[in-house]
Amino acid sequence: MARSLGQRLMVASTALMMLGTASYADTLADALRLAYETNPSLAANRAALRATDENVALARAAMRPQVSMSATATFTQVPALDSQITDSYSAELNASLTLYDGGRSRMAVEAALQAVAGNRAGLRAVEQQIMLSAIIAYVDVQRDAAAVGLAQNNVRLLTEQVQATRDRFDVGAVTRTDVSLAEARLAGAQANLAAAQGMLALANENYRLVIGVAPNNLAPRPALPSLPASLAAAEAAAQANHPQIAAAMHVERAALLDMERARAARGLKVQGLARIGASISSDTDLATGDSLSITGTIPLYTGGSLTALVRQAGSVLERRMAETQNTRREVSQNTAIAWANLQVARAAIEANRLQVEAAQLAYEGSQEEARLGARTTLDVLNAEQEKLNAQNSLNEAQRNAYVAGYNVLASIGALTADQLNIGIPLYDPDVHFNQVRNAPATDLGASRAIDAIADRWQ
Repeated sequence: MARSLGQRLMVASTALMMLGTASYADTLADALRLAYETNPSLAANRAALRATDENVALARAAMRPQVSMSATATFTQVPALDSQITDSYSAELNASLTLYDGGRSRMAVEAALQAVAGNRAGLRAVEQQIMLSAIIAYVDVQRDAAAVGLAQNNVRLLTEQVQATRDRFDVGAVTRTDVSLAEARLAGAQANLAAAQGMLALANENYRLVIGVAPNNLAPRPALPSLPASLAAAEAAAQANHPQIAAAMHVERAALLDMERARAARGLKVQGLARIGASISSDTDLATGDSLSITGTIPLYTGGSLTALVRQAGSVLERRMAETQNTRREVSQNTAIAWANLQVARAAIEANRLQVEAAQLAYEGSQEEARLGARTTLDVLNAEQEKLNAQNSLNEAQRNAYVAGYNVLASIGALTADQLNIGIPLYDPDVHFNQVRNAPATDLGASRAIDAIADRWQ
């Protein structure tokens, strides 16, 4: 039956769409961009940083006037006259301002700024981990896809080998044992193919978890960025640039400020108070009054709570200092491990390449010698298995070397989105911080944001 013009156009457009889909390939840069834009862990840590920004606003707000208003209405029934009720009304406007507190408010602001800086460094560390996870997910899919391809090729070759062995058995050139050996190897190869396909399915799901979409015909991975020239250079860069060290140092400085604040709490605090009030009742006319006072307080005895707070803050500072040193050691250790893994993987690549070449020659030679009767079917099957193992080992070594290279970059703090230059606008923490740092009275669209969050998670 002849097709209509519309049917022909539909078939043609479908074919073009399939061709376009088949030719399109995701690149590593695409994967990194998607992970940066959509990964929930990054979104959660950005929200946590914005919440930390508000601590600066809260600390600054404590240094400003605090104004409140109160109103009271009172209705009183006179016991001797059950029907008589008197009423009174009053209103007050109160304002207070801390004039001097020994620097406690100023140090609270500085500690909040240190906390913000520490959380920013922590966000960079999370960003590095997400970028590294995306890279690992990308190359794991490629590795497992290559393993599936090798396994499929092995099944095809063994299928041909089984058929050839059966043909030779039919003419009496080999025994039944040879046929069984070939069939057993084919069954094993089919099992290995199923296992490889299972590993690829797992890699695909991990890719979806980290990047947010399923992998699509992944393009060959690009060359590694430039790496440090030596382990010493890598360790020096790590100590200078790693975000975890920066985060620990900011937390330590905040702890020092908290200890100074605890000490200052034992000193003088001066507050200015202002009050304007008005009252009226059924028995009196409107009465107004205002007052202005300055109050200074100094704690004399608090049951030991202030000295306990100083001791506690000192212990926290000691803990933070130890954590900073521990972080430095861990970063140094991780850098050395990443560097060693890179050297091992590079050496493994060279060894595996030689193994692949030798295994290929051995397999071809075994096939030829088997035709001449100098090798058995088992020799050929073993040579083919050796070749497959060598190819898989080379594939694994190439993956390990690539991941190790990026692990070195992560260990020196060079795996953030800006350093990778992924080609999209990056999240700027200054935008929200500059909006809230001075404690504005407006909600900056917070109501709309809360509604949007509620709609998103319904």
